[in-house]
Amino acid sequence: MTELQQNFKAIVNRMQRKYKAKEDLFHYPPCTVPAWEPLIDEIIELVEEYNDGCDNAMDHLRIFQMKEKFGLFTVYLEPVDGKGVVNVPSHIRDAVNSIANEGHKICRICGERKIQTVVESRLQWKCLDHWEGDSQWRIREC
Repeated sequence: MTELQQNFKAIVNRMQRKYKAKEDLFHYPPCTVPAWEPLIDEIIELVEEYNDGCDNAMDHLRIFQMKEKFGLFTVYLEPVDGKGVVNVPSHIRDAVNSIANEGHKICRICGERKIQTVVESRLQWKCLDHWEGDSQWRIREC
């Protein structure tokens, strides 16, 4: 059993406290998948840097939703008040999507990087330690 598995509840509780402190940056609290915590933190940092660089507070962004959708880490951004920027700037959207796309390359069981391999003539990302279990056993609390 991995450290992530052994400490799952403690990690989830810590993440909920950690992100509660930044609740003004979220419309909905993020999905707490412990293996994705570094990715969530990186996206939060990116959005905070963007907001700090904005001269007009009406152009500030927040994270509308961070969730697991079809096994992928999905992130939606929105203007803080709905009256500022109409669209999320493409450089921010692309950077957030790039970070979120790394989620499928991280094993949700142990948090280690997966490797790309061919299974039944299909390219897949698999954890060598959890070859069979990662696709069926999900650890998440949303």
